[in-house]
Amino acid sequence: MRAFLQSAIICAAVGCAIVGLTILQPLPSVAADSNAKQRGAELFAQHGCAHCHGPAGVGGGRGPDLQLVRKRMNKGQIAHQIHDGGMSMPAFASSLTDPEIEDLVAYLRAKRKFVRVPAAPHPAPPPPTSTDSDPN
Repeated sequence: MRAFLQSAIICAAVGCAIVGLTILQPLPSVAADSNAKQRGAELFAQHGCAHCHGPAGVGGGRGPDLQLVRKRMNKGQIAHQIHDGGMSMPAFASSLTDPEIEDLVAYLRAKRKFVRVPAAPHPAPPPPTSTDSDPN
């Protein structure tokens, strides 16, 4: 009986020590920080996203304008679109890691200000040609 009591006390002490150590460990941060947004901006530029979505996602063209994508899609939907592609967007699963996709999502979700892109200027009309055939 005494050996059983000693074993129970030792187990309880070890259990308390394990619980105490886990409580003292700092919890990992789950918030997207500015570093993730900065890395996402770099990835956006490096992987040709601006080719279809415009510089910094403003303007679109071939692809949609991404300024307010956070209002149209949640994090999971944005990540899925980047990973698997769809419609005319290619999939980036083979060229981006999951953490890189998370950085891109953080960057896109951080966009808050709507910037109106001006229309391309119309070309200047050609100068008028002279129809005067009089050499004098």
